[in-house]
Amino acid sequence: MTTLIVLFCIVLLLLIIFQIARVRDLAKQLRGSEEVEATNVANQARGLMVFMALLLIITTASAYYFKNYILGFGPHESASVHGAEIDSMMKWTLAVTYVAYILTHIFLFYYAYKYRTRKGHQAQYISHNNTIELVWTGIPAIVMTFLVVGGLDAWNTIMSDVGDDDNYMEIEATGFQFAWTMRYPGPDGLLGRKDFRLISGANPLGQDWTDPKNHDDIVVNDVTLPVDQKVRVRITARDVLHDFYLPQFRVKMDAVPGLPTYFVFTPRKTTKEWRRGLSEYAEYQEIDPASDEGLPLWQTQDFELACAELCGIGHYSMKRTVTIMEQEDFDQWYSQQTSYYEGNVKGTDDDPLYMAEMKEQRDAFTQLLSQSIATPSLEDNVVPLQYVRFQEAGELSEESFAQLDNMISFLEENQGYSAMIMGRSDNAGDEDVTEDLSGVRAQAVRQYLIDNGIDAERLGSRGSSGTTSTATNLTEGGENRNPSIEIYITEGEVSEPQTANLSSK
Repeated sequence: MTTLIVLFCIVLLLLIIFQIARVRDLAKQLRGSEEVEATNVANQARGLMVFMALLLIITTASAYYFKNYILGFGPHESASVHGAEIDSMMKWTLAVTYVAYILTHIFLFYYAYKYRTRKGHQAQYISHNNTIELVWTGIPAIVMTFLVVGGLDAWNTIMSDVGDDDNYMEIEATGFQFAWTMRYPGPDGLLGRKDFRLISGANPLGQDWTDPKNHDDIVVNDVTLPVDQKVRVRITARDVLHDFYLPQFRVKMDAVPGLPTYFVFTPRKTTKEWRRGLSEYAEYQEIDPASDEGLPLWQTQDFELACAELCGIGHYSMKRTVTIMEQEDFDQWYSQQTSYYEGNVKGTDDDPLYMAEMKEQRDAFTQLLSQSIATPSLEDNVVPLQYVRFQEAGELSEESFAQLDNMISFLEENQGYSAMIMGRSDNAGDEDVTEDLSGVRAQAVRQYLIDNGIDAERLGSRGSSGTTSTATNLTEGGENRNPSIEIYITEGEVSEPQTANLSSK
């Protein structure tokens, strides 16, 4: 129904316009075309003057009415040190262009009115006027000179990099479709090396884990900074062109793939201070429709990080929250963060240092096993599992699996050999208790090997209350340095070493 009404109104409007045109044609025939034309021109000229007045009044009034939503005015003064200079330049530019806007429109509409077609008036032909040329060229040139020189001076100040003696913190912002990732240096204060060829699902930034500076770097999604602290943001992109934009801080810089950029700024307002400023304006007393608790707008507003470059269909989702804190609050937040390496990479297959260590352990263990079965003396067939650890009682820890997997590989490659798994405990405590514990641990190792494909007939397990090591079990620091598991490798059936002081379990 609404659509039909709209269509009916459009048709009716077209009919009215058509009828007005016909009336004008009839009037020309009755009164003469020149008289009608003069009347029409006079009406148009007066109408243009009215339109000019309304245009200037409405645009000026609307700009004044919405000033508290515009950056640089009302509660939206810059939240950074350098931003005040940008706001000053913008206000001077706005003042100059507003004066030009008012004057040009007045002259435009006034001359259209003054020099309208009138009977008995003839237009004056002016081919050239030096005075006018000097005025409309000289005045803009002088004004633009002041604006451009002031802008260049501000640009050089704002875009300068940090100095050697500056006290600053450096963070890194990486844009990708469609999010931002922030990287903070750890306690060393240094960001680690990156390489785009190392980017993977487990390493989204391409951090080089062989660089120790990467091991304490913190990776988060939002921006958190201390107030009154100079910050250097290293800006990069992982895929397409993005733009690092902090509107409330007057920070804007392209994020270009393969070409790192930077921006240096100093926040001068905390988020709480900024919100208190918003609370003084009626526009921000209204209830935030997105707030489930019915909070006013000033309590829910946040500084924001946006992408100011149209980077794809999910461009809108790149908005992130920026939080500015007092130094003490920032230090507390910072102390609660965990480095990406420690929380996601260390000790996994994605850790090159861990993999290199595992390879070294595997090669050493394989060599030890090969040597043990190559020597004629069976006494050399006892091999310690130095990296097998237990959490509680007989529960294997994850760090044990690597060496046990190496043991599985050895037994699979040497099908004619069997292994007696001998559990050991330290010399302290009741013998029966320690013997039981060592037997449980030995059985846990045997079961792990069986669960991973080794024939149970090739495996045995025993416990002991003593140790075959000639060294004391405890270091000066009180830690047990002797292996809790040893294996006795023999060709054929499972057997026990003749020299071992083991009681049957």
